[in-house]
Amino acid sequence: MPRRIKLGHHYYYLVSVDELISGGYRGKNVAVEGTVGDKPLVEFLPMELPSYRATFRMDGIRVEFAGSPCIQVGDRVRVYGRFLGDCIMASAIETEGAMFVTEE
Repeated sequence: MPRRIKLGHHYYYLVSVDELISGGYRGKNVAVEGTVGDKPLVEFLPMELPSYRATFRMDGIRVEFAGSPCIQVGDRVRVYGRFLGDCIMASAIETEGAMFVTEE
C-alpha cells in the first residue's frame, strides 16, 4: 500500500511514474516526483477572469497547472494533483526553492 501525504485539505498517494503508467491510480489524488522533460508552455487565458495555464511533461506524463510556475527543463519537482489517466491536473508543484499552489 503506498504512503499517503497531506497537503492543504487533501491526502495524496505518493507513487512513482511507473505506478501511474500501470493505470491503478486513475481518478485518485497522487503526488509524483520527477524531472521536467520539456519547456513548460505558459498560456495567458484572457476570458472573464484572466488566468494562466502551464503545461509540461514530467518523465513522460503530461502535467497541467492553473498558474505560472517558475520551472524549467531539468528541474526536479514533486507534483500534487488528480491523475486522469493521460495527464495530471496539478493542484500544487513543489520545487527545491518554492511551492506553487492553485486556489481550491
